[in-house]
Amino acid sequence: MIAIDRTGYVIPTGIFVILHELGHLFAMWLFECSPKRIKLVPHSIEITRGFSKKPYGETVIAFMGPLVNLVLFGVFYLNYLYFKQSILLTFSLLNLIIAIFNLLPLTNLDGGTIVFNIVAKRFGIEKATKTVAILTIIAGFSILTFGFYVLINGNFNPSLFIIAIYLLITPLVKLG
Repeated sequence: MIAIDRTGYVIPTGIFVILHELGHLFAMWLFECSPKRIKLVPHSIEITRGFSKKPYGETVIAFMGPLVNLVLFGVFYLNYLYFKQSILLTFSLLNLIIAIFNLLPLTNLDGGTIVFNIVAKRFGIEKATKTVAILTIIAGFSILTFGFYVLINGNFNPSLFIIAIYLLITPLVKLG
């Protein structure tokens, strides 16, 4: 992304993603659930860890990353309102996008973990796994359909196809 980025926002976005992950790490520390491995992968940062034994620990750990981005959104937006500098608005919106994206109830996203934990507590792990997988597949087909719509209208956005394929494959890997 750094090689093809023309906006100059890849580095700040990377910093906001790192702060997001630090939010998860802080919650892990609070819930006595230390990470075993932190790994950079092409689509994200992967933290391997044990499970929290405290009630709602997993849900809080999953929510803490997006919460960091929501707080940063608020801080940058309030500063934008006061100082009227467009970069502050851009930084606030980047954090809002990161938070909203991560709160989507999809496999491998924080929202998916939150939904999984809520459904698992009430209906069991198998039902939770299937629920999140179905939501992810629906999202994948929706994005794929939108990608074809954009393509038919004379534009090509490879990101839509890459995201759709990723979303469609991920639940199959988890379930299989």
